[in-house]
Amino acid sequence: MVTDLVRVASRLPWWGALLVGFIAYLVISIGLGGYLEGQLAAQEGSQFYPVLEARFGRLIRLTDWIGYASLIVGAFFAIRNHFFGANAQRTEKAIVGVIARILGRSID
Repeated sequence: MVTDLVRVASRLPWWGALLVGFIAYLVISIGLGGYLEGQLAAQEGSQFYPVLEARFGRLIRLTDWIGYASLIVGAFFAIRNHFFGANAQRTEKAIVGVIARILGRSID
């Protein structure tokens, strides 16, 4: 998912890359993560709550991580495309994808 976002953001103008990163963060981290947290909270009295907490807890952490990585990718390509244009090479895209994943994990 982060790789696809890198591919899209690298081809957009600076404001498009920033918008895509921010919208991806909102949809993935806030939207999907919030939905999963709501589903988990609704099952609090259930006897299967520990199982659901373990399963949904992993998914919630994953959505946060992907959301932060999306925000980092959008911010990077917004700055890069503003100064250098939207013509990133394949190696640059790969490096940005790896760094965004690492930083997204650190922020999470």
